[in-house]
Amino acid sequence: MQSQPEFKFFFGSTIALACFVGMIGNTGVILFAGTGVLIKPLTQEFGWSRGDVSLALTLLTVGIALGVLLSGRLIDRYGARRVVCTSIALSLLVILTGPLYVVTLPLFYTMMLLAAVVGAPTNTIGYARVISDWFDKRRGLFIGINSAGIGLGFTLAPLVCNWAVGIGGWRAGYVSLGLFLLVIVFPTVYFFLIDKPEDVGMLPDGATKNASGHQEASDTSGHLSLGEALRTRVFWLMIIIVACIAFSLNGIFSQLAALLTDRGIGMDTAAMVVSTMGISMAVARVAVGYIIDKLFAPMVAVAVFLMVLVGIGLLIYGQHLSLYIIAAILMGIGIGTESDLMVFLTSRYFGLRHFGTIFSWVFIAHMTGTSLGPYIMGRSFDIHGNYIPILQVCLALLALATILFAFLGRYDRYTGKLGSEQKF
Repeated sequence: MQSQPEFKFFFGSTIALACFVGMIGNTGVILFAGTGVLIKPLTQEFGWSRGDVSLALTLLTVGIALGVLLSGRLIDRYGARRVVCTSIALSLLVILTGPLYVVTLPLFYTMMLLAAVVGAPTNTIGYARVISDWFDKRRGLFIGINSAGIGLGFTLAPLVCNWAVGIGGWRAGYVSLGLFLLVIVFPTVYFFLIDKPEDVGMLPDGATKNASGHQEASDTSGHLSLGEALRTRVFWLMIIIVACIAFSLNGIFSQLAALLTDRGIGMDTAAMVVSTMGISMAVARVAVGYIIDKLFAPMVAVAVFLMVLVGIGLLIYGQHLSLYIIAAILMGIGIGTESDLMVFLTSRYFGLRHFGTIFSWVFIAHMTGTSLGPYIMGRSFDIHGNYIPILQVCLALLALATILFAFLGRYDRYTGKLGSEQKF
């Protein structure tokens, strides 16, 4: 019997590229990072305070959370490609036309909130569903690669915006972001993204059918609905874990430069420490993604967040720059790990049939923590005059999250399917 040819290039790699480019240009990333560059131009032209402009970033996260609630159901019903392409088209339309009508602060808030709501499917949830459908044995690795696109987006958006501002002011800054979506992101996603390997006669991980007609790859279709997931212990443990981690680490990340300068470190050095945290975050997303394909993910998480606890301790009690750098690296690893685990654990514990709907709630827990963390960190400083009390709260919350990881249990507890990577 003649064996089927084996191809060195797996078509799913093209899908991964489309998801990676899509994540670079997800609405939350480019607007959050781009608006940071546009704060001064906006305040200079309209006389708004920095707080006024910064409130738009809070509305951005709120809008994404609201949009994600609807996005999950739409993705499960109509497929990720159709929903994501529509989302990109609508969000770039809002961003490109915004400078034409933004003349007051409420209109500026309207633009940001509207772009966030219509662009919500581009924020992890849509691409996460596609990656989970195309990859089973290497799911963690490709989730990590996909998440690394966020880091590149945070790098490119300010550069593109800053270049455009030099040409035509803040309006050109937003137009440049819209053109980036129109010229690069939308065509890549439209032409290369495919919802499932079955749509083109393939199977996850490039597997084929054997002689008896059974697929070699494991069937990744789960069967838990949102209602069924809500009745599981794992779902609520994940909600608590994700909220605790997002609140603590994103809150610290937002205030790290200020904290270090308060301790007598120069602003240039503080910025270097913050960038170190960002680099470790990007590396962790790929490295941890690879590891959780090989080892049981909750136990990997316990090991990682024990290191993060050490990092928080160094930040609280350390008195030397080298200790702060180590702390930043460890905290960056924690943020990168959380982004991989949100997608991976949702797909493993609850399956893929209703992945979008279930993941939307996990993602909202993440966004809630991310929204509250920076604000409460800042308010705590206003009250106490330093960050030590809130850092101690973050230490306790991360310790709780680390302990809860150990209680998640086996992947097949609810779906009846044991992931190939579940090794204790």
